[in-house]
Amino acid sequence: MGDHLRACRAKFDDLTDILNGYTSRPTPAELAAKKAVAKVVAELPADIASQAAKYDAKTTVAQRFARKPALSARERVKRVVNLAAAAGRRKRLDLLVKYLEEEVGPGLVLSDRQFLSRLAAKLWGALTSTRGRDPYVRVRRLAHVVGGGVAENVLAPDKVWLVRDRVVELFGKLEATGGFGPVTPAKPCHQRTALERDQRGLTPGQIARRANISEALGDAMKAVQTKGRPSSESVAWYNWLTLLVSAAYDTQPGTPERQKALDDALKDRPDKELARKFAALALSGLDQQLHRA
Repeated sequence: MGDHLRACRAKFDDLTDILNGYTSRPTPAELAAKKAVAKVVAELPADIASQAAKYDAKTTVAQRFARKPALSARERVKRVVNLAAAAGRRKRLDLLVKYLEEEVGPGLVLSDRQFLSRLAAKLWGALTSTRGRDPYVRVRRLAHVVGGGVAENVLAPDKVWLVRDRVVELFGKLEATGGFGPVTPAKPCHQRTALERDQRGLTPGQIARRANISEALGDAMKAVQTKGRPSSESVAWYNWLTLLVSAAYDTQPGTPERQKALDDALKDRPDKELARKFAALALSGLDQQLHRA
């Protein structure tokens, strides 16, 4: 039946009518709810209205087919409104990505544009999933996405950070203007992840420290991202440089403490000359990030 409808290019409403013949007919309450939803859908832009109407019809038939209680008019309207809001946010993100295609660099090939879209979506997901949570969780997730984006070696690191900044800016504007609605409180039974247990109770200074370490690696990762270097090797360098900068964070340039942090990091490196080159760039980036002389 489904194949037949697709071959005929039938609309979802046609499928709903057929399924109604195999399930119980709509109740008066369902019909009243459908009218309430229709009023909301009529006020939406055409493309979003189509998505909302299909979603409502699909969930209503699914409820009836599974012999579950019909959703109330209030619940159906709430779901449609939430879906429309999410579709609107996705549309704004899509527009931002198109704008970024020009800002990152005109003439991007298809694979670059696809990577840019995926990167923006991952950053958006990291921001969305950390609403109402401890700030360090958001910093950590964003750093993870950025690190992965840099390691893929599709765009230059500064372009990856540019995408991050623009997505964070758009998300912040929507968040500040109530575009996401209230933050859903965490469930009392929430089990903390190993990362959360390990880093629970970080101060704002510690959060800033992690962010500064991530930012300090810019020039070093540009040097790491040479053509032909496997992404797995780039990630290994990223992790090693992160540990080095973390160890050297509270040291000053030219001091014995700085030299000891460098010597300890180089102790087990087989490629010491290359490691020294990347380390110098990373430590210089750290000092610039912290405005050290």
